[in-house]
Amino acid sequence: MKALVIGAGHNGLIASYYLRKLGLDVTVLEASHRIGGMTESAVEAKAVISRASYVLGIMPESLRREFEIPIIESEIFQTIEYDGELIPFYREPRRRREVLGKYFPKFSEFEDKLFKMKEIMSWFTFTSSPPSREKILEVAEREGVPEMVKDTSAHFLKEYLPREVHRYFIYPSMEDAPAYMVAYFYNEWSLVPSGMGTIPSLIEKKARSLGVEIKTRSKVDQIVIRNGKVTGVKVGDRELKADLVVSAISPVATFSMTEPLMDLKLDPGKGGWVKYNVVFRDGVKVRDDLKPYLQGIIDLEVGEIIMPSVLDETRGAPVLEFMGDREEVLSMFSGEILYEEKITADYALRYYHAPGGNLNHLPMRYPYLFDGRPVKGWGYRTPVKGLYLSGAGTYPGGQVTGIPGYNVALAVEEDLQQGF
Repeated sequence: MKALVIGAGHNGLIASYYLRKLGLDVTVLEASHRIGGMTESAVEAKAVISRASYVLGIMPESLRREFEIPIIESEIFQTIEYDGELIPFYREPRRRREVLGKYFPKFSEFEDKLFKMKEIMSWFTFTSSPPSREKILEVAEREGVPEMVKDTSAHFLKEYLPREVHRYFIYPSMEDAPAYMVAYFYNEWSLVPSGMGTIPSLIEKKARSLGVEIKTRSKVDQIVIRNGKVTGVKVGDRELKADLVVSAISPVATFSMTEPLMDLKLDPGKGGWVKYNVVFRDGVKVRDDLKPYLQGIIDLEVGEIIMPSVLDETRGAPVLEFMGDREEVLSMFSGEILYEEKITADYALRYYHAPGGNLNHLPMRYPYLFDGRPVKGWGYRTPVKGLYLSGAGTYPGGQVTGIPGYNVALAVEEDLQQGF
């Protein structure tokens, strides 16, 4: 059987790998000149930057092991600014709680609830049929954390932390999302050597070793449907035949080129984010109070910053990556800038083909959570026989997880066992 995968981001590549292991003849079609999507490393001024995504934390360890993805774990993975002080999050739990507890007396209880919710969601990680909100609530109630599903993030955070630090745990635009999202984004973040582009490169290597074909500069313009069944795709004037198609790009884009699904309207959201990538000449000076915490993410009132070159010797030069106020952040670093770029939602729309510039493909709130992502009850399947969905627009959602890529292959495997 012939399978086509649309999109060579990390989820598309993972899907191709596991589909090939099922015995399918697999080709990945990528619109860009390169693989990786938003997990991209680029060389600028002889230095390596992670252009869009820049840290790893949500990908299950089993997938990291499968694709031999290395990480750099620092003693401090995050630092936040509060009341004029910098407060580090140590990777060692006891030390972390001891430090955070001095500022936030209920921090240990707060973190216990986050970890319990993460444990609950781990029971639903690898599945061909995403759980419903009702199912998650049932389990959360049994485990003593129903508020993680019932309450908004803002209400939950208010119970444990002062208002000034809420933005370090949930994006301000997502405060009305369920408290579950606080747990989703709370992770012990790590760097990947040579930037995030290392991830798709290693997955690609594994996929090609099994015989997966990957074609760049191959933008799919239409998913071809005949008699309610997928028969292939059109790339320019060419029609490529297939028995099944997995689309790992935004479901908004997928629906727009699939005639039976064109009338389905999804809200891609609107990204309002800005990221800067800066390369300095050697000898850059850093504000003294920041120096002890450069090994991890530093969340300040003016923005979120990381200097990956502090731990990653492969970066080639001092590299600063940040989201926030450019002038305020750069005032903390003095040195000659060799390269600077500004990445925005409009850039993501043009360069990464992400509708609305949304890095998560769809908003991370109801109705687009659990089995409602992207459409209630679909999961990774669609009403069109042979057409499957993957990527950040499917369960569990955004960030570099690889879970949708694995799970869509589970769905295909089940359908093949049942005669397709």
